[in-house]
Amino acid sequence: MFQNKKILYSALIVLTILFVTILVLRPGKDKNQKDFEAILSEGKMTEARDLPPLPEDYADHKLMEYSIEEIARILQEKYGKNIDNPAAQIAMIEELMKDLPKLYPNDWVKVLNQILGYAFPNKALELMRMSESLYNYNRFREANMSKVGLMSDDARREMMWKERYRLFGEKADQIWAMEKKMTVIGDTLKRIQESPAGNLDAKLNQYAKTLKEQFGKEYPRLMENKRQQLTEGFMVSVQKDLKVMSYGERKSALREIRQTMGMDQAALNRWDALEEEREKTWQNQQKYAEKRNQLSSKKGGMTAEDEKQLDAMRKQLFGEEAEIIKNEEASGYFRASEERTYGVN
Repeated sequence: MFQNKKILYSALIVLTILFVTILVLRPGKDKNQKDFEAILSEGKMTEARDLPPLPEDYADHKLMEYSIEEIARILQEKYGKNIDNPAAQIAMIEELMKDLPKLYPNDWVKVLNQILGYAFPNKALELMRMSESLYNYNRFREANMSKVGLMSDDARREMMWKERYRLFGEKADQIWAMEKKMTVIGDTLKRIQESPAGNLDAKLNQYAKTLKEQFGKEYPRLMENKRQQLTEGFMVSVQKDLKVMSYGERKSALREIRQTMGMDQAALNRWDALEEEREKTWQNQQKYAEKRNQLSSKKGGMTAEDEKQLDAMRKQLFGEEAEIIKNEEASGYFRASEERTYGVN
């Protein structure tokens, strides 16, 4: 009986020590988090004041080169029209958080409060709450960086979105709206890439449909700014289809892809010419590589005469780049060993 009580007491002592250790070692709130809490619990923001005129050349300078009042005036100009949009709020706060901690390492949260109060006095409290959430979210990301790298895409997304909703609520959908759209597009490209070769037209139509569904009215503006990146993204996903085609079929397919993605006639003609140039370059590289392998595989290696023959072939096929290619090979790099991505290089 006594022995059982002794074991029980020992277990309780171990558990108590373990609990105290956890409390001591558990990461506590840092000074910045305490500053946020103090400002928000008081609920009293910086009083509004008259701001100086907008600096004429502010776009040519770093934001932090100006006084606090001038920064507030610049923020009004840059973000005022969209300040009710959570995504715009986050963009503004991120811009401030980028440099304020460097300039005011001990009290940058208080300076942030000043700037937001001067710039948007009627929304200062809301913006400070958003700032606190963003700071805590960034801490969460940093603390879990190594863990995230080992997770699957789905598990990583689930973890990040859970934290976003916890900190930002429904506003998270607006803040990361673009990411959500690009995730859908990325998943579509992944499915296309993993599908068997064939039926390229159906894949292209599926991709174009996904883009239009995700961006709606914003689709024309998106294509104007990101057309080339989105086009190349699709081309990379259909390499299996392009590789089994003849040069003529592939050239026609690439033109159709670019046309579906909204390129005009002049652009299509330029790309046709570039594809011809790329094909010639790759054929020359292949021809040169075969000759080089033939000479280097001879018993005893290449002779001085072989080297001259290879030099002549390089100059004939590559012109001014011949010497560059020779130096590359001397350092152990061979262009022909690169994998070709049709439509991209």
